[in-house]
Amino acid sequence: MSNTTKLEKATRRSKKSGPLKILAGRDAFKEIRENGLNASRVKLIVGASGGPKWLMLSRLDQYLNEYFLPSATQPIDLIGSSIGSWRMACYAQNDPVVVLREFETLYMNQRYSEKLPPQEITAFVNVVLNQLFTGRRSHEVVANPLRKLHVVAVRNRRWLNGRSKLAQGFGITLAATGNIISPKIVQSLYPKVLISQGASHAPYYERPEVVSLSPQNLSQALSASGAIPLVMEPSRLEGGKERWHWDGGMVDYHFSGPFNVQDGLVLYPHFSPRVIPGWFDKGLPWRKIKAGNYRNVVMLNPSDDFIAQLPYGKIPDRHDFLKLDDKSRESYWQTVLDQSQHLVDALHEALALDGGRSLVEPLFPED
Repeated sequence: MSNTTKLEKATRRSKKSGPLKILAGRDAFKEIRENGLNASRVKLIVGASGGPKWLMLSRLDQYLNEYFLPSATQPIDLIGSSIGSWRMACYAQNDPVVVLREFETLYMNQRYSEKLPPQEITAFVNVVLNQLFTGRRSHEVVANPLRKLHVVAVRNRRWLNGRSKLAQGFGITLAATGNIISPKIVQSLYPKVLISQGASHAPYYERPEVVSLSPQNLSQALSASGAIPLVMEPSRLEGGKERWHWDGGMVDYHFSGPFNVQDGLVLYPHFSPRVIPGWFDKGLPWRKIKAGNYRNVVMLNPSDDFIAQLPYGKIPDRHDFLKLDDKSRESYWQTVLDQSQHLVDALHEALALDGGRSLVEPLFPED
């Protein structure tokens, strides 16, 4: 039997009912089919916003850092917004697997009063930051020569620089309305701020407002990147402008690209095959990414069938805090973590079998 025939049979078998999908843009798909998915080709890793949705990826993050990425000796940029920036900050630690496991445990054990006041959520955020990203660990992240962190946040304009509920609500309403016309209006109201190792804007072609990442502002940057208006309290940022800084997902929710990677791959572990460019695009189904912007992107996604068999037929989200009591929510989340091991097993088997050749599919079949 020829190698081509073997690959075709393995491809049909792996796509039939597997829990994991490897979806690749045009150039990435061609490369993986020819040479397999190799850590040495990864130049950028992306972490999306999504709150508790990240639990679907926690075990995959641990696997990638323990078994896949250690063979990569080249520098890799890490970019994330909101919870994605926290994951990428874990990737940038000297021992990322240990930190990712600690993060998972802390995240699983958060509890609040019924009304979810911003002060309580912010207090929890500070507990996590103080355990995971201060002291020696903050220095490790900032000084890491091979894993270079870029945290996405936004800031207020001077005339919107209030933190009252009235000011927040006015700004969000204005941005959501303007976004229907163009996402550029959102960035004009809430300029993107990139807090980055060496004040680099390497993941982007254009240069947004950039603040140099330091051990002193790492926690501030991560707190700001996840500060959802009306849900959490904003942050000031050492080295940045005297403005309140908010959730980076407002402008880069799932990242629309293009990414500034000329020769290499963009690795994107994502909890859904759907990519929503900005936070305000969630209700705009016509707002989609362009195929050309994802030509060298490799996405690792749970399949729709896999998600459908989870409790409630979905992955965790922020609404679980309101719809479920603490014990039910924690049990549900633990089930998701346990089941997500199937994603790890599927990736491991695919890489061991043929470097992922049989599992990869075009991200844009029509491209």
